[in-house]
Amino acid sequence: MMTLHFLHGWGYDASFWTPLRQHLPEFRHVCADAGYFGAATRPDLPETPFWAVGHSAGACSLLALEAPHCLGLISINGFARFTRDEDFPDGVPERILHRMIRQLDRQPRDVLHQFRQMCGETDPVLPTTLDHEALKTGLAALAGMDHRPLLPRWEGRLHSLHSPDDPLSPARNGLGPAANGISLPGGHLLPLTHPQDCAILLRRIIRDTPPA
Repeated sequence: MMTLHFLHGWGYDASFWTPLRQHLPEFRHVCADAGYFGAATRPDLPETPFWAVGHSAGACSLLALEAPHCLGLISINGFARFTRDEDFPDGVPERILHRMIRQLDRQPRDVLHQFRQMCGETDPVLPTTLDHEALKTGLAALAGMDHRPLLPRWEGRLHSLHSPDDPLSPARNGLGPAANGISLPGGHLLPLTHPQDCAILLRRIIRDTPPA
């Protein structure tokens, strides 16, 4: 049985993947959790062939993955860099992330609620407990992360599901020409809002990718 290793994005937890996982019963699932709402979970990487699946900032982090058994990375609403730079005009101004970091000390629930609304949740239901230090650490890492230099090492093993109507500008074009890209209308939360479509595409990617 093939294993899928999932990593969620900022402001969510491992339960983010539940709707998608329900459509993929033929795979073994391993889910990491960044610990934004409780204890972090960082399971050991499989020692048998597996696929990495990341959403948003989780996909960006997985670009740095070093695992000899990883057959490929499927990025959903992902990107290789989030903040704006001279050679990345589609990024988000870094000052916005630093403002969110400051506000997390005073109003963590408001910050998270606004972020989830911006991502496309009409009426976000937040977990009871928020670890605002973990949330701040995640934002700080995202502000400085630039994994574009790592894209070539994934040649032929990198796939991107992305939306032209994604409210987060860095994610609209996925991972660009470095990845085998599939455009899927639906916004920034495709695994939540379009789990069946994502499952069909994910299954097709794995089926059609020749072994290394």
